[in-house]
Amino acid sequence: MFKKSMELKSHQRLSGADRKKLKRTIKDRFPAASDPDMDSLLPPKVEITVDKFQNRVIVYGVEGGLPMFFDVDGRGTEVFPTVYALWKVPNLLPSFLLKGGEVSRYVIGGADLMFPGISIPPEGLPTFSAGEIWAVKVPGNPAPIAVGSTTMSSTEALKAGLRGKALKITHYYRDLLWESVEGHYVPNAGFLEDVVFEDPASSSLCQTSNSYDDDTANSSHNQWDGINDEEVRDSVDAGDDQSVPDAVKKTAEQEIMLSLANVKVTDNVSGDESIAEDQHPLSVEDMDMLLDKCLLQALHTTVKDLPMPGSTLW
Repeated sequence: MFKKSMELKSHQRLSGADRKKLKRTIKDRFPAASDPDMDSLLPPKVEITVDKFQNRVIVYGVEGGLPMFFDVDGRGTEVFPTVYALWKVPNLLPSFLLKGGEVSRYVIGGADLMFPGISIPPEGLPTFSAGEIWAVKVPGNPAPIAVGSTTMSSTEALKAGLRGKALKITHYYRDLLWESVEGHYVPNAGFLEDVVFEDPASSSLCQTSNSYDDDTANSSHNQWDGINDEEVRDSVDAGDDQSVPDAVKKTAEQEIMLSLANVKVTDNVSGDESIAEDQHPLSVEDMDMLLDKCLLQALHTTVKDLPMPGSTLW
């Protein structure tokens, strides 16, 4: 659609009546858009401009800002959001996820989206009809890179063995509509000149979160962190009583005493007597905690030589 330059026919402001008509059209075309979304895309107190081109394409934008929507035939029946609009409201449209960032080279190079380039979720191909508007995203990046209309329904796609064209691309990142903006920009560092990859910021946040969860879950195993091999050897050579650092021993003793205080000890009963009322089932987290305490107790009372082979624990 915007692969080649187009001759501008007219540029003007949208009247109040036409503005309301445009908002109704957009709301009907994109039911997922909430009122705050609409205000973000078409701010109430900002003028809306309309650019009409010789090939009947109409582009609606915010005055002094960015193009937000375009009408491919000028009749209001095929209105699409621009990538700038999708970057403001990423979930405005359903989206196809590419199999990888490398596939984006073809999409932002002007090619239509083919089914073999789409990552099919475990639950299967989503349901859609022919002619629906969908966006295109890259794994790990929430910002869409293109928008287009489906060429067939999901039922027809499955019958075709997921072969052929899935989406006829009408607009994409780095086409002439994107470049026409004086202050054109990219939403994150994953958008490169000829390819789009995952957003490094999102990736680092996920890694930080996962690292924090792992550290919390395995905190009892990491009490030896920061103690190098030389310090351990020095402790072992100093005598049996010094085989484990005092700080670790004291921490282990405190944790063991707290664990023992929470353990119920029942009197001996015969095999015929039920003790179900005095017991309660342990969760997986409880079992992991008790195993951690057992390991610390074993290290405190029986282990004399460090470092020790992993087979000692079996």
